[in-house]
Amino acid sequence: MTITNNGARFPGPLGTVTGNWNGRTPGPLDFKVVDLSKTPATKATTKVLEMPPPTSGSSSIIRARAVDWDLAPKPPVPEDVLQGELANCPVAAILAALANTATGKKRIDNMITEFKGGSVKTTFTDDSDYKPPVSEILSKRSFSVDIGYSSEISDVFYVQYSDGTDVTMVYMGSPNKSLWPCVIEKAFAAKIGSYDELDDDKKHKVDQFWPALVGSKLQGFAVDEKTDLKKIIDAATAARQVPTIGASRDDATRVLDHHGFAILGMIGKDIELYDPHGKRDKLTPEEFRKNFQRIYFGNP
Repeated sequence: MTITNNGARFPGPLGTVTGNWNGRTPGPLDFKVVDLSKTPATKATTKVLEMPPPTSGSSSIIRARAVDWDLAPKPPVPEDVLQGELANCPVAAILAALANTATGKKRIDNMITEFKGGSVKTTFTDDSDYKPPVSEILSKRSFSVDIGYSSEISDVFYVQYSDGTDVTMVYMGSPNKSLWPCVIEKAFAAKIGSYDELDDDKKHKVDQFWPALVGSKLQGFAVDEKTDLKKIIDAATAARQVPTIGASRDDATRVLDHHGFAILGMIGKDIELYDPHGKRDKLTPEEFRKNFQRIYFGNP
């Protein structure tokens, strides 16, 4: 894992870049929903939204389709987040850390407004490697996502090709069929220009995503063999209330190297982690110190 601007390899660095990605303050505990079918003036209006082009050379046979998952069938939890084919573990780890705390759940709720009951047309760019069977997809949902700027997207996502009876996201997914992590990632891809650009882990790193997603200044400290274990334990203990993530070392052996993890808190004498690839783990403070190089934290 690399903390400098030189970047790192898959599954994505937690290094820093320069940027001004501001967020806003938390809101109510419910996703905002606007039912356009009850607004006569908008019934005949079709909203046209462009699909962000996919990555080049995907390992999956992909198709685009409207996905009918709820934003959150239950209150957000870390296990809602499943990092897909993109090297963007900073986004996945931050989202899981937000879902781990009460203030973070409010932040997630406040980021997304759902518009339903209208007519939405998703179009595709001609220069994309993806050649859809149809030139456009019609659906009835769209989302406005506030991540330091307003990004508007439809409910169409890239999925792995199947007979249509199941949905497996190519990029950000959710074992719990919670759409909110997928919506937030797509909003970044739409703003940046493509999923391929979002996959560039040398350009897009944690200090770009943290203020946009958390809405506060990125804080943290480096971890090395001399770091006081109490300092690490205190940060892990606070992670129950303050969104916190950890960056693993280049030579980590106990956990995946070059990767970002949500720190969930202390469980007994161990530090509990969530790997955005879909599993929880726990390390002793000594193991954490040997395998991690930095801790980041900050409240919405």
